Amino acid sequence: MKCSVVCGMGEIGQALAEVLSGNYDLYVKDAGGEFSRYKDFMFDQVAVSGGLPEVDVLHICFPYSETFIDDVLHYVHYTNPATTVIHSTVPIGTSRACNALHSPVIGRHPHLAESIRTMTKFIGGSFASDVADYFRRAGIEVYLTDKQESTELSKILCTTSLGVYVEWTKDIKRQCDKYGVPFELWTIWTNEYNDGYERLNMSTVHRPNLVPIQTKISGHCVLPNLKFIESKFVDLIEEMNDV
Repeated sequence: MKCSVVCGMGEIGQALAEVLSGNYDLYVKDAGGEFSRYKDFMFDQVAVSGGLPEVDVLHICFPYSETFIDDVLHYVHYTNPATTVIHSTVPIGTSRACNALHSPVIGRHPHLAESIRTMTKFIGGSFASDVADYFRRAGIEVYLTDKQESTELSKILCTTSLGVYVEWTKDIKRQCDKYGVPFELWTIWTNEYNDGYERLNMSTVHRPNLVPIQTKISGHCVLPNLKFIESKFVDLIEEMNDV
């Protein structure tokens, strides 16, 4: 009997395991822990006796680090999977170096299981079709692209774009305060702008309408991912985030 393995049980790994466990025999491993059956891991990490069954898909869900590629290759060597899928956000070219597919997670932290079930999951790599039905059987809608670099870059651009939107919204709030204009008017303006262009069949020019949170950007996506790309907007986000 074949099984799947999830390495890294942070928010991404836990959510992915929750979604996949209804359809697959699942084993998981967290940093410093043992390989455990998923149902055992939920209560207490119990080492797998007799080794793992044959592994069909190895899911990599731990954060990127300087040893990331070596760590992935170590788990590939240990589990000998038919296919490896990296779900972490990584520098461009990392997944190819691991001979792995790349399929980043898009969604709302920390409720990522719901997001995985709802959002289209992009899978990058020349052999992405090998796992398309695997994810579909778990109720996940997929979009395939033939290069890992496509999904690696798209995920980095996605979080960087959010950083730009957040800092621009914070600056809009500062401008409103400066001139005594209620920020709520800008919110209404943007909603009407988007609704109007929707009626004109021009939804492509929709603008994000965020809440101005006047604190520094936190979390483990936007700022950490900036180091994976070179752009003037990276400098802008970092500069504005200090204001």
